[in-house]
Amino acid sequence: MHLQKKGLIALLQIIVATCAREPSSPICSRYDYEERLLERVLRNELALETTLNEIVKTNAKVLDALTQLEDAKTKVDSTLTVMEKKQIEMKSQLADFISNASYIMNSTLVANVGALVEASSQIKENASVTVQQLVKEVNILKDQLNVPTIYFRARITAQITVLSSGQDVVFPTVDVNEGQGYNPSTGKFTASIPGMYLFSVQYCVYTSLNYVYLEIVHGDKALQRSTHYDNTGSAPCVTMQVSAAVAMGDMVWVRATGSSSLYANTQRYSSFAGTLIHV
Repeated sequence: MHLQKKGLIALLQIIVATCAREPSSPICSRYDYEERLLERVLRNELALETTLNEIVKTNAKVLDALTQLEDAKTKVDSTLTVMEKKQIEMKSQLADFISNASYIMNSTLVANVGALVEASSQIKENASVTVQQLVKEVNILKDQLNVPTIYFRARITAQITVLSSGQDVVFPTVDVNEGQGYNPSTGKFTASIPGMYLFSVQYCVYTSLNYVYLEIVHGDKALQRSTHYDNTGSAPCVTMQVSAAVAMGDMVWVRATGSSSLYANTQRYSSFAGTLIHV
């Protein structure tokens, strides 16, 4: 191919030199077509050579890329091989770990079962003793909770009782006095057991005087107060009550806070009552 190209070039040079010496020669003009054809062939040859060179370069790049791909494939295969080895090692280590853990757990369970059985037996024995102690303590508490009944109720038997402001009210007739805390001579109740008490007073208004002013007193401090006025002539009765925490030895009684008149008969009681409701 190269020899043919060199021959064509040499022939073209001879033709060009001949035409240059004889520009008007009819012989030169006779080869004009051949010259153009030869020139075209040479251009095609040059273009073909350029294309071949580009193809060669592209082929080299492709071969280089294939080489790089082969190298990458080799590296991937190597990495996969290493990963497979690691996986096999991990599986082996995991199997060994599971086997060792199972052995340790079984050994621990076997060692502890006996201790658990012994501890369970001791717990049963201790529980039996504890239950017996609790029963004894509950019985003691029951005995301690057997609080005596504290309850009183007293009333006025006089038909008319006139009181001045600040005067203590005495209810001389005692209906109930469980615990003997109420004194009918003074009208005062003295707590023998500390606790929560409920006190109530019922009083009836005398129709001629019309007014009643009373209070329930605990240690000279008013717990509850009440007043009532009536001019109907029917002698109505009114009730007031209060609960209070009373210490041992404290006194509770009823006192007038103003000029008052109490009325009583067989149909109407003016009374004072109290009971222990909680220790």
